[in-house]
Amino acid sequence: GTPRPLAAACTAIRLVPAASAPAASAPAASAPAASVVPGFLTPQDLHAAYSLPAETPSASKQTVAVIDAFDDPTAEADLGVFDERFGLPPCTAAGGCFRKVNQEGDASPLPPVQGEWAGEISIDVQMVHAICESCRVLLVEANSEELTDLAAAVNAAARAGATVINNSYMAPEEPILASFFTELNASAYDHPQRVMTASSGDCGYLNEACAGMPVGTNFPAGSPDVVAVGGTSLSDDGETWTSTVWSGTGSGCSGIFTAPAWQRDVASFSATRCGSERSVADVSADGDPNTGVDIYDSTPEGNGEPAGWTVFGGTSVAAPIVAAEFGLAGGAHHIAYPAATLYSHAGEAGAFYDVVSGSNGSCGDATSCEAAVGYDGPSGLGSPLGLAAFSPPEVPALAGFSPTSGITGSAVSIEGSDLGTVSEVKFGELAAEFEVLSRERLEATVPNGASKAKISLSTPFGVVTSKAKFEPTLSIVSFSPQHGAPGKVVTIEGVGFEDSSGVSFDGSPARVDGASPKKLTAIVPSGAATGPISVTNASAPAGTVFSAGSFTP
Repeated sequence: GTPRPLAAACTAIRLVPAASAPAASAPAASAPAASVVPGFLTPQDLHAAYSLPAETPSASKQTVAVIDAFDDPTAEADLGVFDERFGLPPCTAAGGCFRKVNQEGDASPLPPVQGEWAGEISIDVQMVHAICESCRVLLVEANSEELTDLAAAVNAAARAGATVINNSYMAPEEPILASFFTELNASAYDHPQRVMTASSGDCGYLNEACAGMPVGTNFPAGSPDVVAVGGTSLSDDGETWTSTVWSGTGSGCSGIFTAPAWQRDVASFSATRCGSERSVADVSADGDPNTGVDIYDSTPEGNGEPAGWTVFGGTSVAAPIVAAEFGLAGGAHHIAYPAATLYSHAGEAGAFYDVVSGSNGSCGDATSCEAAVGYDGPSGLGSPLGLAAFSPPEVPALAGFSPTSGITGSAVSIEGSDLGTVSEVKFGELAAEFEVLSRERLEATVPNGASKAKISLSTPFGVVTSKAKFEPTLSIVSFSPQHGAPGKVVTIEGVGFEDSSGVSFDGSPARVDGASPKKLTAIVPSGAATGPISVTNASAPAGTVFSAGSFTP
């Protein structure tokens, strides 16, 4: 159902046989179904469909946390039934594989039991273990479905050392509450060097398929700091697995968050018509309840549905699949935001199953709701195949730059390889404006205030620094005092000054009383306004440079 404001709903959909739909007066509990529902997906099917290995050397070092609301008292026992049925190795608390804590990270007290969220918990725990058999599973139970409680549980998972954190729930983003969502994201979902996955939702494009649901994308999937996971319909004909967009999967352009560089720069992103806004989703996996998975949950939902074996779908199935794939692949690999790793493999042969058919709504000629070749909203980059998409690329190389000297405000060409992922350029400690011209070249502007220093390039995969230093030929490095009345003497320090250098305070010419190559003294003019100080040379090094900070009269 539609969650209350500032609260979340789980993204699970239970497939109920029409012939046995319960009457309104059905009892709250019944005998658990003793056998799986035939014809639906098993752990072995998922491994076959997504070409996944059963084991990897690093999987046993990973802890995949699942964040849910309320308590599922049978979570561990139900996982045992699931494992036995499908021949998986046991995952128990006694063996160190399974652990359950509250939103403070403590074993007790646990929150109250809520039957429907117990079903969600069974999905998350069992899907994680189905995909990554040797990963440790950490279940963190929030006191309620309030977003602040769920956020506390996320932080508890991070403190407990989880390397992957899955969030199979959603709350509609409401622009009127933008400050709440941005602050919540910064406080709980921005955990660099940890994988954070989130369900995109089960109400179609912009939630338009669910009556009463606020129109828009969902949180936390809309956060640029998470891996948003959409849902597909997964089927096989006995020989070949195929995926199409599931009509219920969530997608759209966020009304609150901007797209991270790695998403914005991927080929075909512009076709979503999201502009600079964050697009949901990043990748996708099975989510259609009609191609759902067998789950065992012995805690009654309380609505008359029988407990035991049942079939579940929704992006609550898709998200933990991708979370566990990250675990199988070794986690974040020290990458600040592992979604960037996925995008670095966009278009790479064999990295993804490209979902190219199906839709989840109507959005004109945009691909925010339509499958397309390459990136699209509902399926993202597609479904990862094997573990290639989770392998971080090498840090870009910096071959050199030219010219090696110049005045601040001038352009410097930087050459190297794999420069398309550069997110920041610095001259020493000063950030510079830049433009990526190609994978081998970018152009940066020498920042105001620059001194002799190395150039560094920051990417989601690390920082690379030049061997040589760039040397400004004309630059204002500092000035003092920072403010003063007209007639006040201001000392300007830097490089490249001349006896004939002119000084202005926010465009108002000033009298220069003293000059040397590294120091000027000027008198604050009567017409000065708050703004930068500038120094102009008519001869080499010729040009006008500005201070990094402003002078206040």
